[in-house]
Amino acid sequence: MRVLGGTRGLRRAVLALLLVVASVVRAHAVTYYVRQTVGDDTRDGRSAATAWRTLARLSSTLKAGDTVYVGPGLYREQVTVGADGTSGARIVFAADASGEHTGDPPGTVMITGADPVDTSVFVPVGPPGVYRATLPQHVLGVVEMDGSQRRYRRARDTMEHLVDKLSESDVVTRLRGSHVYDEERHELLLHTSDDREPRAHEIELMHRGAGIGMFGKHFVTIIGFTFRHFGDAGINFFKGSGDGIALDNVSWGGRQGIRVYAATDILISGNTLFRNDNSGVYFAAQSTGGVTSGNVAYENQKGVRWSSESNYGMALDDVVFDNAEAGISIEDVTGTVLRRNRLLQNPKAQLMLIRSVYDGEGDCFDGSTRAVADFVFQEHYATLADLQRAKGLDPRGRSGGCGALPARIDVHKLHAETMGYAERARALLAGAPVVGPTAAPSSSESWWRTLFGR
Repeated sequence: MRVLGGTRGLRRAVLALLLVVASVVRAHAVTYYVRQTVGDDTRDGRSAATAWRTLARLSSTLKAGDTVYVGPGLYREQVTVGADGTSGARIVFAADASGEHTGDPPGTVMITGADPVDTSVFVPVGPPGVYRATLPQHVLGVVEMDGSQRRYRRARDTMEHLVDKLSESDVVTRLRGSHVYDEERHELLLHTSDDREPRAHEIELMHRGAGIGMFGKHFVTIIGFTFRHFGDAGINFFKGSGDGIALDNVSWGGRQGIRVYAATDILISGNTLFRNDNSGVYFAAQSTGGVTSGNVAYENQKGVRWSSESNYGMALDDVVFDNAEAGISIEDVTGTVLRRNRLLQNPKAQLMLIRSVYDGEGDCFDGSTRAVADFVFQEHYATLADLQRAKGLDPRGRSGGCGALPARIDVHKLHAETMGYAERARALLAGAPVVGPTAAPSSSESWWRTLFGR
C-alpha cells in the first residue's frame, strides 16, 4: 500500500482540500466570532466588533459552511455540534490564538470541563487526606491544578475494585489521588494526592463531558484549541459521525484526549495528547478509516489506540512516548497501516497487538522496555530484529536513533497564562500598560493565513 510522503504530504493534501472547500463556500457561509475580552452574547456574533462573549450560542447557530473564530481566553464551557456540514461546506471551529481575526492580543484558546471549588465544603471522614463534601452537581472527576494535573483515579476503574472487590469508598480510603461520587446522596468522597487537606491544594471539579462533541454529525473541523479536564474527551466524534478533522489541538486530563467512537473516516493530525487516563486518541466501536498523522502522545495509558473492529486505520509520523502500557495499541482490528512512527520509552511495550496484525514500514523503536512488540495472549518480541525474523513485519523499521523527544507542555505555565489572560488583554485593548506573559500563537494560525491568502 502506498502512503503519502510523510506528515507534510498529508497536510498538503488536507490543505488542498480545504482550499477547494473555501473557494466554494466563502461567498455563502457565515463567519462568527467569540471574544472573551469584549464580547457580548446579546449581539449578532458576525464580526469582531459584535462578537459573542461565550461559546453558548455555537451549538444551535452554526450551519453547513459556517466558521467560528474563538479568541484567546479560558472558557469553562462545552459545545455540542448541532448541525451537519457537507463535503463542500464544512463547519469549522478555529481557535484564533494570534488574535489575527478577532483583534485580541495573542494567547491560548482553552476550553475546560472543570470548575474551581470552595475547599471549605470538605470535611474529614477518616484517615489523613480522606474528605467528603455534599455537592448537588454531578462530579465527573477531580484534579489538583497545583500538581501534575492528571485527574484523580475513579475508584470504580481501579484493580482494587475490579479484581480485589473492595467497595469504592474503601478504595478511596486506601488510594491517594482517588475519588468516588455517590449520585443518590450527591456526595463526593476523595483522597488527596499527599494526605494533606483539600485547602492545601488548588482543586477543580470536572462537570462537563467533552469540549467539542458531536453525535451523528459530519464534515466538522476543529483547529488549534487547548482542552483540559473533561469527563470523557476534549474532542468527541461520537456515534454516526464521520469525515471529521481535528488539527493542531492540545488535550489532557480526560479519559481520552480525542475520542472517536462508532465514527468513520476521521483525521487526527498534529495534536498533542497527554496525561489522559485511557488513550491519547482512541478509535473504538467500528470507527473505520481513521487516520492519525504527526501527533504527539505521551504519559497516557496508551498513546494511539484502535479497537473493536475499527478497521483500516492508519498512523503516519506520530511520536508516542512514556505511555504506561503501549505507544500504539491495535486490538481486534484488521488492515491497520503504520508508517514512519516513532515509538519511544513506553515502559511495557512500544507496540501492543491483540488478535490483530498490521502492515508496518519505516517505524522507529527505541527505549528500554519489556517488548518492542507484544502480541497479547501470543508472543512477545524483545527486539525489532526478533519481530522482523518471526513475523516479517516492519522490514524497513529501525531500532534506535529515533531522534530527540518532543518537549513536554508546561501545564503550570499554561494555567497561569490562561487564568490571567482576560484581565491583561482587556488592559491592552484599553491602552493600559500590562505586566504579565502572553502566549505565542499556535502553529494552526499559519494554516489559516495560507488558507485564506493572508
